[in-house]
Amino acid sequence: MKKLLFKSACALLAAVLAIGLAGCSGKTESSAPATESVTTEPPTEAEVFVTETDLTKLHPITAQSDQFAGMWRITDGVGAKLEHFVYEFDGNGNAYIMVGTTGYCGTYGVKAEDGKDLFITQLMFGLDGKYTYKFSKDRNNVVLTNISNGSTTSLEKTEGFSPVPDSPESYVTDEALLGAWVDSTGGYLYFGKDGVMYDAQANVSFTFYTYSAADGKINETSVLTEEINETATYSVEKDVQDAKKDILTYNDVEYQRVSADKLP
Repeated sequence: MKKLLFKSACALLAAVLAIGLAGCSGKTESSAPATESVTTEPPTEAEVFVTETDLTKLHPITAQSDQFAGMWRITDGVGAKLEHFVYEFDGNGNAYIMVGTTGYCGTYGVKAEDGKDLFITQLMFGLDGKYTYKFSKDRNNVVLTNISNGSTTSLEKTEGFSPVPDSPESYVTDEALLGAWVDSTGGYLYFGKDGVMYDAQANVSFTFYTYSAADGKINETSVLTEEINETATYSVEKDVQDAKKDILTYNDVEYQRVSADKLP
């Protein structure tokens, strides 16, 4: 597996053990002479290539009509010791555990079984199973009851959390590195000119970093319960089979440049 999956899973496990586990997303200029009238057609979809994106808009909450849609923290019951964990349900069946600048992907949904409406989610820690549920009147709190053992978990909606870090005070970027990249397994990288990067294994996990890149090395900083500093290697070269394409080798894994609007 890639560095991201192994590293982030191990780091999360360490964080869980440390805090005590309670349970278990133009117009172009014309070069024609001034005497000629030239109409410039807008670029086709295939020609549009986005090199920058707003990372805060990744993994959005899309359906407010879903009563579980939003970000939640466990306040009581099973999982109450996971105080650093934020659970996001995006309104479209996608669930995330977020700790610091790292997220882990899962699923959720509501389904009727045996005459009961059940909340069903598959996540690694804190919430994993089938639950009956009862919301408060304002929908900002909910108590889940696990149908397998009767244990309860209380959740409270939280506002203002984002796993995306602010731009660092001091950093260096490499123009050749900027933009989005994808490898053969669907793993994505993005390097912003603001010193923030994104590393994702689709449908598994993702991490946001602050970074500084120069001379083939990237210094990366992410956060779980505390800062984690790492160093990666990179090089950018032209594809020998297609001179119009760039190839990024990041920690010995090859990536091709891709439009930044393709980030998962």
